[in-house]
Amino acid sequence: MPRDYLAIDGARRVRETARHRCGDCLSPQHLVMARLEIEHIIPSSRGGTSDESNLWLSCPLCNRYKAERTSFLDPETAAEAPLFNPRT
Repeated sequence: MPRDYLAIDGARRVRETARHRCGDCLSPQHLVMARLEIEHIIPSSRGGTSDESNLWLSCPLCNRYKAERTSFLDPETAAEAPLFNPRT
């Protein structure tokens, strides 16, 4: 399946809005040994769009860990909880 194209201006806006930090672990770009990736908050495999409102920055480790998940089990309550949305 081909990946959606994100214009350079859109990618720049996502990076600036995220203040060049991972949306999950908050690591700044200058401390991450790889380029921060633009990821889908709601994965495209789960119906998420490539609109800027659904895109954020993620370090490669956090992005791989999240994969296509949209929720996790809370370790204290064992209830399913939605993932953190850095835009909200």
